[in-house]
Amino acid sequence: MADEKKLTGAELRDKKFAERPLSSFSGKYVYFRVLTSPRTIPVAIKFLCTVIKNYLGTQFFQKWGIYKIPVVKVDHPLDKKIPFTPSKAEVYMDFVNLFLRPISMYIRRFGLKKTAPYVNAWFRATNKIYREAGRMYKHTLSTTDRPNYKTGFYFKLIHTMDPHLLCVPSLHIALIGLSAVYFKNQFKQLGLSDAECFQKNTEIYNRAIEIAESVLYMKQHSVNCVASALYMITKCFPDIFTPNDATNFINDMFLTAETISQEDCMAIKEYISFLYERFLLEGYAADDWREPVIRWISTYNSSEGK
Repeated sequence: MADEKKLTGAELRDKKFAERPLSSFSGKYVYFRVLTSPRTIPVAIKFLCTVIKNYLGTQFFQKWGIYKIPVVKVDHPLDKKIPFTPSKAEVYMDFVNLFLRPISMYIRRFGLKKTAPYVNAWFRATNKIYREAGRMYKHTLSTTDRPNYKTGFYFKLIHTMDPHLLCVPSLHIALIGLSAVYFKNQFKQLGLSDAECFQKNTEIYNRAIEIAESVLYMKQHSVNCVASALYMITKCFPDIFTPNDATNFINDMFLTAETISQEDCMAIKEYISFLYERFLLEGYAADDWREPVIRWISTYNSSEGK
């Protein structure tokens, strides 16, 4: 008790939050703070506008007949090896909270004045993800055979808000893939101990893998969508997300799968790695990261899985 009395208020608050897992922080808190502070609202508003334009706008304008962008089915035979699992809906919908929880911890622990540069840096990165993915969507839209399952709140929300036309690259995978490695440097810069950095990085990474798997279990995406998303963030953030990060991410998927055989798990991961590496090799000489993806999707035949 005597030692704790010697700590300042800021030190006590830091100690209190250091002991909490990221899962205990609310993502909703971030919306309120970021959208009400002059330190962060310009970047936050720009991000929201990019999301509306490149995610909601593109899909619904296509659905309403305003856009006439070609649509390609990108299913792969390996997708059938992954059983449709509605119970994964809550995990699937947790992808936004995955990156909002660290930001919530930042603000509550250190205050927005200190952490605004870190918060803004993240939202600039996510703005870039939506903008770059949007460039691909404007060229070619893509879809998969999604089950017409609308039982429960999450599925009703998904089918209402997602016309299912933005599969390659998967925004879900791009966001959680980048989240899995992005916060490592920020945690160190903010002064978190090595032990706490390890604990929080592990928590984010493990949840990112769960969400990546849920994307396929929910039949929202194909294995092709995973490879293209990891390739996109490798090209867009080469200093943050490396080919080695992508390889580790792919290899760590389905390690505890109970409804997929080990042989099928290996085949799924080998194919994702193969397509990722194909995009990466072809992309080295490309002026635009989209070029190998455009070449691939322009000749893709989902029935053959080419």
